[in-house]
Formats: sequence, structure tokens, C-alpha cells
Amino acid sequence: MMTYLQTNTPQFFSDICEEMRLFIDTRKIEKAETVPGEGFALVHSQHETAGRMESRAALYRDGERADEYTYTCAAEKGALASKRAAKRAAKISAYRALSGCFNKQMPWGSLTGIRPTKLLRDSISRHGGDGAEKLFINEFDVSRGKYDFAKAIVDVQRPLLPAGGKDIDVYIGIPFCVTRCAYCSFASNTPDVFAGAEDMYVDALMRELETAEEVLAGRNVRAVYVGGGTPTAIGEKNLERILARAAGIGRGAKEFTVEAGRPDTITPEKLQVIRDAGARRISVNTQTMRDDTLQRIGRCHTASAFLDAFALANGMGFDAINVDVIAGLPGESIDDVRHTLSQIIGLGPQNVTVHTLAVKRASAFAKDNMGAFPTNSETAGMADTARKMLETNGYRAYYMYRQKYMKGSVENAGYALPGSECLYNIDNMEEACSVAAFGAGAISKAVYPGENRIERAANVKDLRDYISRLDEMRLRKQGLFSTAE
Repeated sequence: MMTYLQTNTPQFFSDICEEMRLFIDTRKIEKAETVPGEGFALVHSQHETAGRMESRAALYRDGERADEYTYTCAAEKGALASKRAAKRAAKISAYRALSGCFNKQMPWGSLTGIRPTKLLRDSISRHGGDGAEKLFINEFDVSRGKYDFAKAIVDVQRPLLPAGGKDIDVYIGIPFCVTRCAYCSFASNTPDVFAGAEDMYVDALMRELETAEEVLAGRNVRAVYVGGGTPTAIGEKNLERILARAAGIGRGAKEFTVEAGRPDTITPEKLQVIRDAGARRISVNTQTMRDDTLQRIGRCHTASAFLDAFALANGMGFDAINVDVIAGLPGESIDDVRHTLSQIIGLGPQNVTVHTLAVKRASAFAKDNMGAFPTNSETAGMADTARKMLETNGYRAYYMYRQKYMKGSVENAGYALPGSECLYNIDNMEEACSVAAFGAGAISKAVYPGENRIERAANVKDLRDYISRLDEMRLRKQGLFSTAE
């Protein structure tokens, strides 16, 4: 069935489309000038008169009226506040019309953004605790459960957020993996993607890192995070080169994290390199403890191999080990997630991250597993089961974020034993701290807390382009942070 949108606010076309996709499984939404005779259409109109904003959404099936909703609110003064209120009104009217038509409520209501906790924290700052609660529940239609979940995370984060505008995090990207997971949307390659790729990339990265002192001058490095890809997918000597440089850059930082990630890349020698560099936090990820699922999603390790890798890492004396799991994998049930979490909790990792599967409907992975994915409600139940199990065992959620194409319209959440929270994860997801990012695909951010503004400078993703255009990447970053002074 074709899906259409007609609106007199074209600047919010994409935002209204995201509301429609909460209820309609489609990526393609056509612009319409009139109500089409076939398919599903949303007709939206918005006007401001006498200090009031009125936003109306009407739904049509095959040309016949199906439902409608009109939302009104006070018009805001000032360009930024006015635009924010207008977008909010458009989204709420569309969401409520769709919710009524499909007789369905979404756990996060009309919120489609990546960072609900950032929005909540800002709302508390502007409207106070009671005002923010009313905004989320009564205006955004967020469920009580999700509001309480977000509020608990905001409370955990409060003493952990950066204290001053001079704080900065450092991210170093190593975009290599031994194989590509079937669901992965990150930029990554095998180390032998072309002749000499690993060595050429590391040489280029080391040259980019030469600009770190200039970029970081006058700032306090709060956290260093080496991610990917899978950093341990490269050889020991190259890993040692990068981590030694990272340690020098982050001297005095509160934390130093390296994603080991894939159990099939972890060796005693690489773990020793990480320890010797001074990193105290690592990840050892399994995603699931079912071997058939691991094979299905392109992971080249078994559940037993994960247990061996975790035991090896645990014996090295790291301060915190994180384990990732995914809810919503094809062929899995709530019992499978319960089995996976039971084994992981029994290992005693300091951090557990629960991702909800996000997959594009037109991807090969989606097509290959058609009919095997859990339903949206089952996936939401998996995430809820994971939360309850972790909280029962002393973990608490300390950051969360949402993605497009997430099953169940839920979230990804990081859990930690109190005192072991990852500062970089909080800073990054809440956009609470500037980030100097190095490597292919890395995005540097200059955060201006007092102005509610962020400036970005992105490195190119393609390895060959990154290597050949390195001077351009260096200048971008230097320019970003020279204007941020």
C-alpha cells in the first residue's frame, strides 16, 4: 500500500514521516498535493493565530477519512523557541491521529529522537521536575514506565556529567573487524580489505594523532575511548603503537577504554598490550549465548569461546568489563534472552549493554530472515525482561539511546554496577562534552553548553579517502576547535 503525506510545513516533513513509521512499516512516504484515491495518506496543516498554535492531522484510507486530531498550544516567542514548539505540535498531532486510527500507543509516545534523556534533562532545567514530567507524559504521550526509566537514568548521570566547559573526550577509531556482522551498520572493513590496508591506515592515524596536542591545548582530557570496528582485529604491534599514543594523549584522564569486542580477536598478548598501555576498561561481547544464532548473524565465535575470552580478560585485573547483548535477534525468544542474561550475570561483569536489534527492512539480513524475527511486542518484552533481571542483580541503567528501525520502538541501554559507569558513554550519548575524534569516520564535536549548540567536523569513512585526504581531516579538526576557544 502506498503511503503519502501532505503538509503545509515542509520543514517538518521528515519529522512527521518518522511519526508515521511508528505505525506503518514503510520507508517510502510520497509527498502529496491532494488526497490520493488509493493508499494511506496523512494530511497535516498548521496555523498560528492570536497567540495560539493549531496543528491538525487527518488520515485517509483510499480517499476516505479514517481519523483526525487537532492539537493546540500557546505560540512561543523567539525564532528558536517558535520553531521548536511548531515541530512539537506537528509531531504530536500526527502521533495522536495515528494512535487513534491504529488503536495503539507507543512506549515513547511521539518521541522519535535519539536522546530522550538529554531532552528530559533539558526539560527539567527549563520547566522543573513536575513540569518536565507533565510534558513527557501529558504532551509527548510517553508511557509512565518509560518516563520513570528515563528519569532514573538522569538521576544516575547527574553527579557524573562534566563539570566545566574545558572538559573534552578523545575518541580513536579503528574501523576493522575480522568479519562483518549481518546486522552491522557501522563503517568497518577486514584488515586485508586491500593490500597493506592495516599498516597504511595505522600510519595515517598516527599522523592525524600528531595534531592532538594542538587540538587539546587548554582543555582537560576527561576520557579516552578506542573503538571501532574491533580494535583487537589488528595486529599486536599496530595496536601497541596506537594505544601508546592514546595513553600519552590521555595522561591524567579519568578513564581509558578499549573495545576488545569480538571474542575471536582476543588473545593473552593483545590483552597484555591493553593493560600495559594503562587502559582499565574493555568490552568482551557475545550478543547471545545461542551458537546457532551467532552463526546466523555472522559472528565467528561460539558461546564457549566467549566464556573463555571473558575468563581470560577477567584474570587480567581490569577495573570494568562490559558485555553486549542484543534483544530481537532472529529465531530467539524471551527465554533465550533470559538464558543469555543469566549466564552473563553469573560472570559478574561490571557493565552490561542491552541493545535492541535495529535493521533496515530492505537489507539482505532482513530479507534472509523474513518471518524469523520476534514481533515488536516480543522484542519489547525481551528488553523489559533484561532490565528487570539486571536491576534485580544490582545493576542500574546509566545511559540510553534510540535508533531508527528499532524493533519494538524501544531503546538501547547501558547498565552498570554502581561506581563502574563509563563516563565516555554518558558524555557521548548526552552530548555533554566536546569530543576530539580521530580515524576514518570519526566525528569531532565542539559542545557549547551555554548556547545549546554543537558544531561538528566529520572525517571521511572510506579508508582510501581517509589515507589520501589526511591533511584535510587534520585541518577540519583544527578549525573546529580553534573557533571553539
